[in-house]
Amino acid sequence: MSLFLSGLGLTAIAPVLCRKSCMARGPQWVYTLGCMAAVLGPYFLLCTFVDMHTILLLCITVGAPFWVVERVRAARGKIRFTQGVIAFAVELVPIAVLLFVVRSFVAEGYVVPSSSMRPNLAVGNLVLVDKITYGLRYPLSNKLFLEVSSPQRADVLVFRFPLDRSKPYIKRVIGIPGDLIEYREGELYVNSVRILEEDVERYEYVDETSGAPKLVMSATEELAGNRFKILRDTHARELGRGTDFPNIPGCERNEVGLKCLVPNDSFFVLGDNRGNSLDSRYWGFVSGRDIIGRALYSVSLNKMNFKFVRISN
Repeated sequence: MSLFLSGLGLTAIAPVLCRKSCMARGPQWVYTLGCMAAVLGPYFLLCTFVDMHTILLLCITVGAPFWVVERVRAARGKIRFTQGVIAFAVELVPIAVLLFVVRSFVAEGYVVPSSSMRPNLAVGNLVLVDKITYGLRYPLSNKLFLEVSSPQRADVLVFRFPLDRSKPYIKRVIGIPGDLIEYREGELYVNSVRILEEDVERYEYVDETSGAPKLVMSATEELAGNRFKILRDTHARELGRGTDFPNIPGCERNEVGLKCLVPNDSFFVLGDNRGNSLDSRYWGFVSGRDIIGRALYSVSLNKMNFKFVRISN
């Protein structure tokens, strides 16, 4: 069920459960559930349209003064200033603060929206994004204020899409600053060394756009000592001269494909599903200022089969 539908359902049921009659005559837990629905429903609805960091910051800004007032009144033995659902929401302010700090500086969740990272990540997989390894960034602006390390080859990176920074993307780092990357008719070269493919086998999945089954060949690549599976670009998409794709500063389109020299503070990224991924081959490099974090673990639940897999070293 989508976040929007969940929010809609909670918002609709909240007035039924958190009525004063329920508080006076019904079980307390029913009224508490109603208050939770009244708070979480609108929150989920907003999260489908507004960045979660913005919503949490707004909740803290509005709710913190009321929370402080309630603490002072409690210490003086006075009755509460807020009542009902508002009182319940005010008591959640410390949780909002904790969530804001954790999401800003420690880790946050990301739901995979497409098949571009198959066979390693499927649509709907929840990815835990590590926000410490590459350094700490200011919330909302995403500006780095404490650098710890830089992305390395084969890391799975979550970043702001350079053509629309409101959208987070997830891809694998192939080239770091100074690397020469070549993509020749579906074959990948890093610093003039071809990345070999092993353990080639059939792989079938359902395309989320068309709903049609796809049969492709998977293989295992090794990059910077890390082994991971990819799906071959079976169509060997022509990325060379004469295509409709725009020129990329630092890249050259030739008869056989694309050649790029990765500039400073930038990264060349590819989806593991090479034949079905909008990545650096099409729109260019990921700037360091657009990095959100390193995708560390993926969580999936399919037909009661729970999987918790590490996807970056």
